[in-house]
Amino acid sequence: MPRIKLVDQSMYYMDRGEGRTIVLLHSYLANAFMWTPQVQALEAHYRVIVPDLWGHGSSGPLPKGTEGLAALTRQLQQLLDSLEVERYVLVGQSIGGMLAAELASISPARAEGVVLIGTHLGAEPAGPQAYFLDMLDRLEASGAFSPALLDEAVSLFFRGSASTTASLKASFRKQLSSRSAEALRESIIPIGRMIFQRVDRRSLLDGLAAASTLVMCGEHDSVRPPSESREMAERIGCRYVEVPDASHTSNLEQPEFVTQALLSFLAKLDRR
Repeated sequence: MPRIKLVDQSMYYMDRGEGRTIVLLHSYLANAFMWTPQVQALEAHYRVIVPDLWGHGSSGPLPKGTEGLAALTRQLQQLLDSLEVERYVLVGQSIGGMLAAELASISPARAEGVVLIGTHLGAEPAGPQAYFLDMLDRLEASGAFSPALLDEAVSLFFRGSASTTASLKASFRKQLSSRSAEALRESIIPIGRMIFQRVDRRSLLDGLAAASTLVMCGEHDSVRPPSESREMAERIGCRYVEVPDASHTSNLEQPEFVTQALLSFLAKLDRR
């Protein structure tokens, strides 16, 4: 498992395949392996880099002094610089999409394409913000995901009761249950507060080219409702794709659909 030292902490990342570089940025509470179905399809044609965010997966804790999503973005830029990646396509889900848009704004000449999935660059609406911050407060107080918190988190990330969805829910539940109080309080909770207390960054959308941007969202996503994604796509003027029968983790709930949408988007970029 390759790791790299950034800001005095160790960041884990996958680095597979060869060709145009695709950077996959995972959602909050997930890790690089969230992208397994897409990595398996993409690595045959592209170089795929997939980092774990701090405190997620196998990466170290959030470096001290890291304040806000912009700081996380600069750290990801350091990763790509260290790997000598000059140009890349950014694909981000949830917080990964927020970071992808920030990264594209830092180095627009290096970002050959951007895919935003189940994310929003606006400030968190007051109602959802109060709800999510309360969840984080409860998590901090207990130092662990209680059964009630697990039920809430799982229901937000996945929907339905099909066998495949049930398996995803069970795996996610186990993953959350394994988080130590230290990891939660040092990394997971602070990053959560960065997300839900973020400032409005929709102005970044104006710097994205319609022809090289794709916006996607799960049909039943309650964390980042489709209306938010449609609003962003309209502002950019790019294509919007709604993932049927999926919620917040659409790439795992409908892996074939999302993978095909990505491959189609990348094929168009390759022809340019």
